[in-house]
Amino acid sequence: MATSTRLGLCLSGGGFRASLFHIGVLAAMAEREMLHRVEALSTVSGGSIIGAYYYLKVRQLLEGKRPGCPKPTPALYRTIMHEVESDFLEAVQKNLRLRLFDNPIKNYKLAREDYSRCDRLAELLNEHFYDAVAGQRDIRLRDIYIRPEGSDVKASVYNRDHEYKIPVLILNATCLNTGHPWHFTGAYVGEPPQRRAFLRAVDSNVRMERLSLQVDFYYEDDRARRGLRPLSDRQKHKLTQITLADAVASSAAVPGIFPPLALHELYETPDGEEIVIELADGGVYDNQGVDALFHYGCSHFVISDASGQLEDERILGTQFYQVVQRSSDVMMNKIRNETLYRVQSGHEAQVSLPGSNPLVAQNGVAAYALMHLRQSFTNTPRHPFFPPPVDRPGGLVYRLSGIRTDLDSFSHAEAHALMYDGYCLTHERMGLGFALLCNSEWSYDADWNFLKIRAVLRNPKGLNWLRERLRIGSLQFFKPFLVKPVQAWALTLVPLLVVLPALWWALGWFYGPARQGAGCDLGFYAPGAIILFEGRLSLLDVAAALALLLSSFLTTQGSVRTWLKSRRVLRWLGPRGVEVGFGLVFAVVMLLVAAVFSFYRRFYDQALFLKEGRYPPES
Repeated sequence: MATSTRLGLCLSGGGFRASLFHIGVLAAMAEREMLHRVEALSTVSGGSIIGAYYYLKVRQLLEGKRPGCPKPTPALYRTIMHEVESDFLEAVQKNLRLRLFDNPIKNYKLAREDYSRCDRLAELLNEHFYDAVAGQRDIRLRDIYIRPEGSDVKASVYNRDHEYKIPVLILNATCLNTGHPWHFTGAYVGEPPQRRAFLRAVDSNVRMERLSLQVDFYYEDDRARRGLRPLSDRQKHKLTQITLADAVASSAAVPGIFPPLALHELYETPDGEEIVIELADGGVYDNQGVDALFHYGCSHFVISDASGQLEDERILGTQFYQVVQRSSDVMMNKIRNETLYRVQSGHEAQVSLPGSNPLVAQNGVAAYALMHLRQSFTNTPRHPFFPPPVDRPGGLVYRLSGIRTDLDSFSHAEAHALMYDGYCLTHERMGLGFALLCNSEWSYDADWNFLKIRAVLRNPKGLNWLRERLRIGSLQFFKPFLVKPVQAWALTLVPLLVVLPALWWALGWFYGPARQGAGCDLGFYAPGAIILFEGRLSLLDVAAALALLLSSFLTTQGSVRTWLKSRRVLRWLGPRGVEVGFGLVFAVVMLLVAAVFSFYRRFYDQALFLKEGRYPPES
C-alpha cells in the first residue's frame, strides 16, 4: 500500500484499436484535470505507441520546451490532448503495416540476420510518430527522462512537492528467456524485483536485474548496497544505444508476426557466457499493464483496457490451427480475468483491512476505474449511446470490441467511435474514490473532433453507415473490396492485364529448362507454375501462385541458384555469375514487393478505404 496518494494509469495492448480508445480516456481525464496528477504511466503494445507519444508531449511541457515556454496548467494538458487527437490519427492513417514492406532497400535488408521486421517497425515509429515531437531523430531511451528546469532528480522525490507530476513511463515487454515482465523506462531497463515472498519461493527462474540508464545518479548507489559490481563500460555503451522506438517496438512485437527484439552485451551467466535477451509483446505476460502499477506502489488505478476479449462461438472449427488459436485465446482470457480480479480484490482488501497485513500492503488499491470495450454508458442527449443494446451480437459496442487489433490505417469512423467510447466510459466510471484527484468544477470540452460521431449516432441513416463501417473494420485484409467493390476490382483488373502476360512469359522462361532436363529443383515452384500453365487463371489462383512463387524464392535460395546456373546469359560474369545473378533477381523481387505494397497503400487504402470512412454528408 502506498503511503500517499499515487495515481497510476494503464494503457492496454490491442494495436491501433487500443491506441485510439486510449485517446478518448486521456481526453476525459484532461477535462477532469487529472492528467497532471499521473505519476506512473504503464503501457503495453498499442498502448505503448500512444503512451510514448503523449509522454513526449508532457516532457516538452514540463521541461519548458513548448513554443513560448508556458508554465504547466491543466488547460495546457487539454491542449496537448487536442494535438494528440488530430496528429496521432493522421500518423495512424499512414498505414505502418503496409509501410513495413513498401521500401525496396529496407526489404533487401530484411534478408539479413541483423535486421528484422521489429527493427523496421522501430524506424517507422520514429519517422511517423516520435521524431517530430521529440525534436530529434532516433531519440534514445535515456534521453526521455524528464528534467524540469534541467535538474537531475528522481521523479518520486520531485513529485512529493510539486503539483504537476513527472509521469514515469513504463513500457512493458515480456522477457522470453525467463518468462518475467520486462520494463523500459527513462531511468532503467530490466525485470522488476519480485516483492511477493510466495512467488519468490515457487519461481526459480533468474531475475534479470534492472540496469540504470542514468548511471550518474539513479541506481548506482542501489547496486552498491546490494553488493553488485558497477556497470561495465560495455554495458553503459549498450544502454545508451537503446532508443525509445526500440522499446515501443519490443512492447508491440506480437509473437508470430514480429520477431523478438534481441538485446546483446547486457547480461552474462556466472561463467561469463553472454545472455542474449529476447523481448516480445508485453501482452504475453500482462496485456493491461496492471502489474507495473503494483510494483510502483500506486494507490489509485485508472485502467484503459482495449484488449481483445473472448467471443462466444456456436460451432468451433476443428482444424489444427483453429484449435491452437482458440486455446491461446482461452489462456489469454484467463490471464486478463485474473489480472483484473487482482485489482478488485486489492481494492476490497484495502477497504476492509487497511494496512493490517503484508498482503494488503503489497496489493492494496484505494480506488480504481476500469474502462473496456464491452461496457455500456448512460444514453443522454449530450452523449448518445451506441444502439442497439450491448448484449445483442449486432450492437455497435459489440462491433467496436471486434475491430481488428492491427497497425494499419483506421478510418475516421472507426477512430472517432473508439475515442468517443473511451471518453464517455471514463466520465461514467470515474467514481467518488477519485474525487481528491479531480477538479470538482471541471467542464466538458465541445471541441474534440471525435464528438462529430454524435451526429451519426442521432441519425438512423448514419447509424446504418457506421454499423457497416465497423463490421468491415473487423477484417484484417481486403477491406477496400467491401467498401468500394466496383472501384477496387477495376483497380485490380487493369494492372493484371499487364502483369499476367509478363508473369506467363517469366514462368515459361523459368519452367522451361526444368522440363528440358536442366536439373533444377522446382518442387516448391511447380504448384504455382502448374496453376498458371493449366489455364486456371481465376484471381484467387493467381494470388495463390504469386504467394507460392514468392515464398519459394525467399525460402529455397538453393533452387534459385541451381536455376541460374542454366542461364547462359550469366556465364560472361565468370565464377561469381550465379551469386551476382541471384542478387539481381532478389533485388528485382524486393522491388516488385515494394511496388505492390506501395500501390495498394496509395490507391486501395488511401483513395478508397479511408475516403469512404469519412462522415457521410447527412451527418
